[in-house]
Amino acid sequence: MNIKQLSLVTSISALTFSTATNAVLGPIPIYLNSEYRTTNPVIGSIASKIVVSKEEIEQSGARTFLELLATIPSANLEAGQGSTAAIRIRGNDARHTIVLVDGIKVSWYGQPHLEIIPFDQIERVEIIKGPYSSLYGSGAIGGVVHVFTNRESKDGEHSSINISYGSHNSKKISYSSSLQKDGNYINFTVSDYHTDGIDAKKTGSTDKDSTDRRSFGINFGKNFSKNTNVRLGILDSSADVQYDDGTNNNDLNQYNVEINHILANGLRSKLTYAQNKQSYYGSDYKESDLTFASEFNVDNGLLNGGMSFQKDEKASGTTHNSNTDIFAQWQRVVYGNDIVFGFRNIDHDRFGNHLTYNLGLARNLSSNWRISGSYGKATKLASISKTDANIAQNRTELEPEQSKNIELGIEKKSNWGTASIKAYKNKVDSFFKYNGPWGSHYYTNDGRYDIKGADLTVMADILNLDVSAEYSYNSSIKNGTSHQTGRRPKHSIGITVRKQIGKYSNRVNIISKSWAWDTNSGSDKLNGYTLVNFATSYDYNNAWKVTGTLNNALDKKYEVAKDYNQLGRTFNIGVTHSF
Repeated sequence: MNIKQLSLVTSISALTFSTATNAVLGPIPIYLNSEYRTTNPVIGSIASKIVVSKEEIEQSGARTFLELLATIPSANLEAGQGSTAAIRIRGNDARHTIVLVDGIKVSWYGQPHLEIIPFDQIERVEIIKGPYSSLYGSGAIGGVVHVFTNRESKDGEHSSINISYGSHNSKKISYSSSLQKDGNYINFTVSDYHTDGIDAKKTGSTDKDSTDRRSFGINFGKNFSKNTNVRLGILDSSADVQYDDGTNNNDLNQYNVEINHILANGLRSKLTYAQNKQSYYGSDYKESDLTFASEFNVDNGLLNGGMSFQKDEKASGTTHNSNTDIFAQWQRVVYGNDIVFGFRNIDHDRFGNHLTYNLGLARNLSSNWRISGSYGKATKLASISKTDANIAQNRTELEPEQSKNIELGIEKKSNWGTASIKAYKNKVDSFFKYNGPWGSHYYTNDGRYDIKGADLTVMADILNLDVSAEYSYNSSIKNGTSHQTGRRPKHSIGITVRKQIGKYSNRVNIISKSWAWDTNSGSDKLNGYTLVNFATSYDYNNAWKVTGTLNNALDKKYEVAKDYNQLGRTFNIGVTHSF
């Protein structure tokens, strides 16, 4: 991965270094969601983040979004064959991570809906760690995963077709085409994926549980003048996932319209409307977002601000949640210090006003040493599904979850590469707790959770090998108890080695996790494990490429959720033709 460290405001400071590494924690620019994303990165080198480019996505050998996330150890993906996939960034709950597709939240029952993300439409993935509700709104307590689909491409006409086959009768075909001229563009991608799968659970039925995924996406952009352009995106994705007790049909329909305009005084404004409809286990939900945002250079600093209106509703009912947000962010280099301050006030129709904020500071101590720190407050408001459940059971309204997080970091550059460490401490109050059984379930607030940890990253060029290594320590404990929260390994290690040999691109990925409890009660232990994955690609010429992967090469038996099977050793071979 090309890692580029930028100062806090690129408009007033220059690129400081560039080195090659893989998708790991590092000082790289983040382009924010539809409310904030402009031509400038706005968090710079303060936030902890990961960026995975299109090239790296292809080199990973992944066939689905879940397979891609599995190669990033600090994401702490939980994706058993028969369980709902979850991502637990820095020991936080799955609902404390926001997942966006082109700036639009993709969630179900208040947590990210990872299974429905269309893989072949992805242009890049950006992950930011830590509480950033001030930037992304309710839910960004643990972090944010932003998926960007294909938009602009190179001038001219370009098309490609990819066909692959692998273990468990896994097969995929995708086709994409684009046309771009003078900044105007149109592109689309269509894909179909099937796998016979394996038996999802160790108990019950022993038949295989298959998965079918289909997706279609189209993006259009038009420049009406040098100061005005319009963008339109449409995405349709569906997944049929079999379990021992039935089939789950997931559908996502999404569209967004974006108008950008630059005024004569340099004020850059953006108006966006986005809507998605999702179906999961027969329940239909709709989310919509109307946002106006502006960006302006003020006294050698950058000021962002705006307003958004969001609505979350269930299609088969009259209940809904809505909120109006006012947000702003200011950033500037002051006496050699990169400073950023932002806030968001969330005015919710059920839960009233909630103020979130973030403050960040970074400074170069020398040409080789850099320190950073941040403090932030974030919140998570109850989703409409939780609100409906408590109303149905005559339970009291949930109090919003609140978190306060502090983070400190230091980075060292040398002629062999870079090394960095970031330590954090987070307290989450009014934690949501599920009370079953399903059908008569409801939710209560369950006290405070104390979370702390550290991420150590090393990126180096060793013997002409591109090496990246990451170690993450996390402690997540409920106040009044002494054991780690369920399904959160205390120790995670990831090592990736890449080597280009002529037309061959080779990659070895090692992921190791320590043992963890299966539940919050501290019962049912999940053993630790180490996975070794290989990927290679051969560029025959500009038109043809052959890829191959061997995942879990040592055929390790392991669990991420009690009694749910995981894939053993698997292979995949693919061919891509570009024309």
